[in-house]
Amino acid sequence: MSAPTSSSLAAASALAGKTRSFKDVVFGGSSSSSPKVKFVHSTFKGCPALLFEDVVVNQLAAPFSFTLVGKFMLRRPNLDVIRKFFFSLKLSGSFTVGLLDPKLVVVQLSNDLDYSRIFSRRSYYIQGCQMRLLKWSTDFDVREESPIAPVWLAFPNLRLHFFNSHILFGLASVFGRPLQTDQATATPSRPSVAKKLVELDVTKKHPKEIWLG
Repeated sequence: MSAPTSSSLAAASALAGKTRSFKDVVFGGSSSSSPKVKFVHSTFKGCPALLFEDVVVNQLAAPFSFTLVGKFMLRRPNLDVIRKFFFSLKLSGSFTVGLLDPKLVVVQLSNDLDYSRIFSRRSYYIQGCQMRLLKWSTDFDVREESPIAPVWLAFPNLRLHFFNSHILFGLASVFGRPLQTDQATATPSRPSVAKKLVELDVTKKHPKEIWLG
């Protein structure tokens, strides 16, 4: 079972006489397209609870696999300004921007290319306001910093026949979710070292060597 979490939603919004879910409020869309899920009514620390299997949580999270959270430290422009900024980036796919709390916005992208491009920058400035980019996950907490960051990893002294996209993906996957391959590695015009951009949990210990054979 996944760990229970509490909800602080005080009231539902209504549009055209129909209640809207949190997902609808943030991203738009109809709740009728939501997948059916199995849960168990229970209690947790004296509170009513809904308990889900991990597979259900993964199913619910699947549509948000290309989602980032933008964090403004001091001042946040209004949402229309933020949306216009993302339009100016000329992304290859669609996107939505919604307010998570006064300093956090949810940016839901639609493909891996845009996700990698945006996340690899780590931060942008919008009307002079810095927006830091954080990875969204099912255990994302608005009160805490995400420990996952995009990091370029170097794999030196690889033999030439290992400069293969599948091999490089496998090497990077040891550390986290692979995002990008640098141009010199993809060519390969710099056979002395291969580089991959990876989502890395900086709080964990990672291997210093990998055996290939």
